[in-house]
Amino acid sequence: MTTGEVIRRIRKSLGMTQSELGALLNFSQPAVSGLERGGPASHDVRVLRLVARALGVPLAILVVESDQEADVDRRNFFRAGVLGSAGAAMTSATASVHSQSTSVKVGASDVAAINESVNQIHELDLVVGGDRLCRVAANQVRYVEQLLNHGSYTEDVGRTLTSACAEMMTAAGWVHYDAGRLDDARRYYSDAVHAATAAGDGIAAAHALGNASCLMVSGPGEMRANHVAAQYAQAASRAALRDGGPKLRALMAIREADAHGASGDEAAMAAAITRAYRAYESSRGHDPDWVFLPEAELRFITGKAHMRVGKHDAATVHIQAAIDSSSAWPRERAAWQLNLARNLVNAGDVAQACAMLTDNFDTISALSSTRLHQRIDAIANTVRTHAAIPEVREFLGKRAARI
Repeated sequence: MTTGEVIRRIRKSLGMTQSELGALLNFSQPAVSGLERGGPASHDVRVLRLVARALGVPLAILVVESDQEADVDRRNFFRAGVLGSAGAAMTSATASVHSQSTSVKVGASDVAAINESVNQIHELDLVVGGDRLCRVAANQVRYVEQLLNHGSYTEDVGRTLTSACAEMMTAAGWVHYDAGRLDDARRYYSDAVHAATAAGDGIAAAHALGNASCLMVSGPGEMRANHVAAQYAQAASRAALRDGGPKLRALMAIREADAHGASGDEAAMAAAITRAYRAYESSRGHDPDWVFLPEAELRFITGKAHMRVGKHDAATVHIQAAIDSSSAWPRERAAWQLNLARNLVNAGDVAQACAMLTDNFDTISALSSTRLHQRIDAIANTVRTHAAIPEVREFLGKRAARI
């Protein structure tokens, strides 16, 4: 079901006509019709926010899985995007459309709207997973690039717009990573680092470098580069040092600890963990809205670092503490449960790992995250030789029924 079809079904279930929805949105009836047919605006998070508000539903419901992007969708989105506002993107098909060479005036309010979209993508990813967000995030990156390439703006706006572009690229990188599209994720992170450097934005650079480090540590064998990941994480920590707030500095340090753990450098890992907790308790600097580091996340990454060096008991304590405080973040909770299961398997407690996965299987498998589904499959392949154990047999049966 496409986003447009979801909107149509919700509208009709409320007994609302297209004209009535258009009145709430300040859009024409033909524009609403185009939206429900899957027009370019249905892939614009700014428009979807307005629609969700008008229909009284969570935004996550409107962000649904879709087919591979088509070139025509990209072109249509760009043509709408150069008009510079969500309202313009919803005009009827008979409205005149500016050419891509048209210069659009870009101001501080446009940059603020882009940053709001970045935050919304991060928030949605925590709830529904990255698979549903790749198209939305990719289109948002193209929209910001369009403004950079064809807009007119002051030097100050240009700098903040470039920073916003870097953050949008990093958001796109993360959801593509969550969706298992690792080459795309790596490309977005690389572009984000370049944009952040051009803007002189150390915080945005730290974000992209830290995420790139996470990708190198967690990716498949051909993409894994643990020592390079540690170098990226150290560069992220340096970039965050001057302006970053407590949570940003702690996040970069704990990711550095994870990378050192993956490379087997236990001393460097322990030192980075100490820096992370010291930074977390400080009060210096500014934390941007995108920084997601509740204490539960800090405990989880600490546990993961211990798991990498074979300290399974310590890993279990930290990861379980994170899970116990994670009810507000379904995607994160599922990822942490899978990591705890892997840690238990590595420690030899296969029965407990499979019992926990069975208890939470339906919730985990309902999330649209290829990354998490691949991790379930990897654990299943690992424990298959223990199928004589009842808990293992029950877990494998659950997974077989899903397939």
